[in-house]
Amino acid sequence: MNLLNTLPPRSFADQTVPARTDGTPLRSCHSPGDYELYVNWLADYLHTTSLPLTPAQETWLQQTNRTPDKVVFECSDTFGYALYELQEVEQAFEKGESWAQHRDRARAFWDAIPDHERSSYAESTFEEWFALDETVFGRLRREWQEEQALPQPVDHADIPFRPLLAWALHQIPDRDERVRQLDWFFRNFSDNASK
Repeated sequence: MNLLNTLPPRSFADQTVPARTDGTPLRSCHSPGDYELYVNWLADYLHTTSLPLTPAQETWLQQTNRTPDKVVFECSDTFGYALYELQEVEQAFEKGESWAQHRDRARAFWDAIPDHERSSYAESTFEEWFALDETVFGRLRREWQEEQALPQPVDHADIPFRPLLAWALHQIPDRDERVRQLDWFFRNFSDNASK
């Protein structure tokens, strides 16, 4: 199964960031101090700010009985593991490829793999290996277009999932637990993205 089929829906409606002590916006973390400031700020910000869920995010939450910790886990886990596949699909968007064109290009790649090397893939057929749902491809394209329209990119892994994370953190009254959940979100995402 293609991990992108299970990636929670993303939204880029909120890119608010705190300011460092020197007044510069914390658009990315370059030091442990930056990270600590960002996570602590985010634990309060997402707990107290109303960020509306997109219809796709509402549907995703309703599909199963997701608890706050499961939402944090699924957003970080799937995003980290699917990051490479997401970058591949975003390259297809940059080229203006349709789902069919992207699938054809993937098929050509698959067909060029020698049989003795193909056995190293867990999937035995092209359909199992590719497995990207056309509807998901369309949703990812809309999300990518939304991200491309941002005035300035912000380099924080939580941004695409803020409405979902806010939904989760609104249900966690203990601030220390919110900080722990967010710290785990970033560490889990980084661990999975590096694999």
